[in-house]
Amino acid sequence: MTDWDLITEYIHKAMQAVDDAHDASHDLRKNATVEAFDEFRGKMAELTEHLTKLQTVLSNEEAFAVDELVDWISKAYTGHPSDYRRTPRMAINKTK
Repeated sequence: MTDWDLITEYIHKAMQAVDDAHDASHDLRKNATVEAFDEFRGKMAELTEHLTKLQTVLSNEEAFAVDELVDWISKAYTGHPSDYRRTPRMAINKTK
């Protein structure tokens, strides 16, 4: 999976987290309990995590694009991605 695929996945996960947080906020308004508040806080923490990942990419989009291009060129000539990157390799947390 390329960085571009992962960026798309980050966007999708962030959009889902917005929907989940929105649903939790409605539940909290209808039933203001400790459990509903904890659920809302958890959903907001997930949303913050996803948006932070997106912000990192968007703040460094040129560097990510160059690294992706270098990986493609390296794979074409050597069969494996470049060892050097200016940006961290992105990975999706498969447990969520």
